[in-house]
Amino acid sequence: MTQSNRFRFSLLIGLCIALAACQNATVSPTASPNPSPTALAPTSIPPIGVVSHQLLEGSNSGEWRVVGLVENQGQTALTQVQLHVSLLGAAGAVLAEETTDTLMSNLLPGEAAPFSVTFDALSTPAEAEIVPLSHVLADGQQADHRPELISELEESFVTGNGELAMMGFITNPGNGYVALHSHGFLGRSSDGREQMAAVMQFGPGLLAPGESAPFLALAPENPGAVQWTQFHDGLTVAPPGIRSLELRGDPQLHLTAQGAPFVVGAVANTGDAAAVGSVMVSLFDGNRLIGLWEIETPRPLDTGEQLAFTAFGFPGVSLRFDPSDPSAIRVETRIEDIYADSVATPIDLQVDVSAFVSVGSAIFIRGTIHNPAELSVHAASVYAEVRSSTGELVTAGWSNAESLEPGGSKEFVLNLPIPVGMDATLTEYDLRAIGLTTEP
Repeated sequence: MTQSNRFRFSLLIGLCIALAACQNATVSPTASPNPSPTALAPTSIPPIGVVSHQLLEGSNSGEWRVVGLVENQGQTALTQVQLHVSLLGAAGAVLAEETTDTLMSNLLPGEAAPFSVTFDALSTPAEAEIVPLSHVLADGQQADHRPELISELEESFVTGNGELAMMGFITNPGNGYVALHSHGFLGRSSDGREQMAAVMQFGPGLLAPGESAPFLALAPENPGAVQWTQFHDGLTVAPPGIRSLELRGDPQLHLTAQGAPFVVGAVANTGDAAAVGSVMVSLFDGNRLIGLWEIETPRPLDTGEQLAFTAFGFPGVSLRFDPSDPSAIRVETRIEDIYADSVATPIDLQVDVSAFVSVGSAIFIRGTIHNPAELSVHAASVYAEVRSSTGELVTAGWSNAESLEPGGSKEFVLNLPIPVGMDATLTEYDLRAIGLTTEP
């Protein structure tokens, strides 16, 4: 498979038990217990074996990558498998080390899960060492088999920052609901050696019976000619309750002065409890998927609350988008939501703006958030909505979440895209700072 050719194939993703059919067996150190109420005593811990791994030089100077597989060699399903990965010099000295999770959060007996770690090392390593650190036994509700999913890979391409993007659709052909915790691809060379992992960045978290949804997976770089094997971490779950997050009106597609597309919309909580969730925005040129982006709500939305959002920065969209005919582009959305923990209480914070200017294709806002309350807050952000003189929502967004002590302040920055030809002086701005606090 090359990164530039469009192609389609269908594969049954049976969680890649076939991933365990690797050739480069390495040491399988004894796992140590995770300090958890569900962890077994050391004498009865199910073993996690390192099936194979490869130490690879990255495309950037001093960059190294370790890609491989570990296997659940016990009789019990596991979650939260953690590994300690080290780069060793010729004399055995540790040059760099990282703790990492496997790319699947659930691992049934006999299943293998990929892992991938990237390092910046000051000198050339001689080898990599992988030691399983911890895991947690799955609870009694854990499934004992992996549901079948069908994946169709539509297209792969290299993005502007050198990542390899893989887009397509994943379908649940079964009769039950499937919660999809992770999905991706493991690339191997012709002799079966692991070369690269591409992990789903945007995609469905829940698939109803017979439902299909788009996904986008990213690899750190283009590995060249490899054979891709798919893996997924889906489990059958009970049907969900009534959805409480809904769109307010139809999301609108706009272009910046540089021809970059962005989509503006609003989501509201119509349920009877606080909810968090996500909105996945897809761009289609006819039936061809050309762009995908996902926005997660930055905090729980109260009953009746509305949140404006902007989807901007679709990976690699400039390679497949013709800005001369935006009317040919169709926007589709997908909403997923769950009820949130209600112990966190939203409170209004003070916001002071020090800079508010229109620069090129964006509105730049800088200022300070201040917590006047006597309690500490977390997830403190500034929320912005910009509307035209006729009241049309033209852009929106929020700043990075911050934690603030009582009386504390922190700076924020917002950079919001605006439509081509828009006069920012003829717009109306609404800024609001909100944080979350937990009552003692």
